[in-house]
Amino acid sequence: MPNPYVPNLSQLQLLGELNYRRLVKLVRGYEEDDAWYFTIHTAGQQSHLTLELMQESRFTAQLKLTFSPEISVKLPFSSDLVTTVRLYHDVGIAEITDGHRHYQGVYPYPNDDMHHRDEKFRLNQQLADLLEMCLKHGHRLTDLPDFQFA
Repeated sequence: MPNPYVPNLSQLQLLGELNYRRLVKLVRGYEEDDAWYFTIHTAGQQSHLTLELMQESRFTAQLKLTFSPEISVKLPFSSDLVTTVRLYHDVGIAEITDGHRHYQGVYPYPNDDMHHRDEKFRLNQQLADLLEMCLKHGHRLTDLPDFQFA
């Protein structure tokens, strides 16, 4: 029988801390807003990232993250990603949740829901990749000048 998967908790916590810092950088200067809109240009591809504040309390906040790549080819499935991100202000950690429950650190494999053994880490790594891409190649839509055409 193969060895059971054991999550690396320090690596998961570090990823959460870095994601929290990335989110803070993205909203810096606009903390009072309830939504933040970004456009991202990479390798001829344009995408949109939206962060919407859903709930906020003294120690936590819940954001709805929507990522929408503009794809010129019609796909038989939606390419949009919509997920919930919970921020823990007291410890400076951000992690993906599904809005009403947290993902488990380990899933048995195989399982009926087709989760990876390290599903929680993979989802938070995807969050890290999206946020990093937005920081490197994104522009806040409110920063763009308003043009009026005659």
